[in-house]
Amino acid sequence: MKRKPIIDVSGTPLTPSWQGRKCLGNGEHPEYECCCDECDYYLKCFPQYASSFKQWLYNLIHKGDR
Repeated sequence: MKRKPIIDVSGTPLTPSWQGRKCLGNGEHPEYECCCDECDYYLKCFPQYASSFKQWLYNLIHKGDR
């Protein structure tokens, strides 16, 4: 079964991959803009940040914004 393409609101086709190397929205392709800053798939490309993000989110929810 073929995967449905992921298209950013800017029209850039996204391909989440390790460090965003295969993605056209990684900022290395002049015909497409960089989409990493607000990408819903950021943690798929950069999983090393997932645990710190989960900890931050847990602290925000359970301890409030201190």
